[in-house]
Amino acid sequence: MYPPPPPKPASTTGPKILTFSGIAVLLIGLVALIFAITSMVSTLPLNVITSQGQPGSGALAGLTVDEDHEFTSPGGLSYDLWEVQQSPNGQFGLDRKSVTVIGPDGARVTVRGSEVSGSSTLGGFKAQSFASFSAQQAGSYTITITPGPRYSGPSSNSSGAEGFDANDTETVDAVITESSEFTTLFTGVFTFIGGIMVGIAGLLLGGGLTIGGIAWWINANGRRKRGFAPGV
Repeated sequence: MYPPPPPKPASTTGPKILTFSGIAVLLIGLVALIFAITSMVSTLPLNVITSQGQPGSGALAGLTVDEDHEFTSPGGLSYDLWEVQQSPNGQFGLDRKSVTVIGPDGARVTVRGSEVSGSSTLGGFKAQSFASFSAQQAGSYTITITPGPRYSGPSSNSSGAEGFDANDTETVDAVITESSEFTTLFTGVFTFIGGIMVGIAGLLLGGGLTIGGIAWWINANGRRKRGFAPGV
């Protein structure tokens, strides 16, 4: 009688496909998480102010109360005004009624409440959006903030503050930024939630596939070695 034929070596094709598929899904999940976080960060009010109460890199200009400030716009944009106060004791007291904006044609521009309420805190200062306006025409806009008699802001608590310019080192009462529209914020939040869900699902599924594929691969390699071993 002839001895039975040796067992057929186990194929590693299936484990390889499963392992690399798992790695691909892991990468897709990681990219989705990075995209979600990046999209959300881009919609947040970051760098509105500095830790010294000055306009941050995300602000277009700084304003002090009871002064006229010239602001140049290319037109077709909306802007938000943010009140700056010292943290944690400063009390916010500005509203849209305290703001006057005159357009390039000399006409008064409508000032609204902020479409999206935002706040930002850094170091000993905090900022909160309180008004917005649309600059439809290109040109210079004059912005004046006239608060109530009980208002107390950073510039009134700092000696020598006479408005903001490129070399100003004093605190300001308000800053101006481009508006964060509701649709943009909603899209950012929706993208963030969707991206986080896809990312977590990808990491879990990809991790499971990768671990299962590696285990299967190791097992198949062991069977191949046993199948080729002498005397087996």
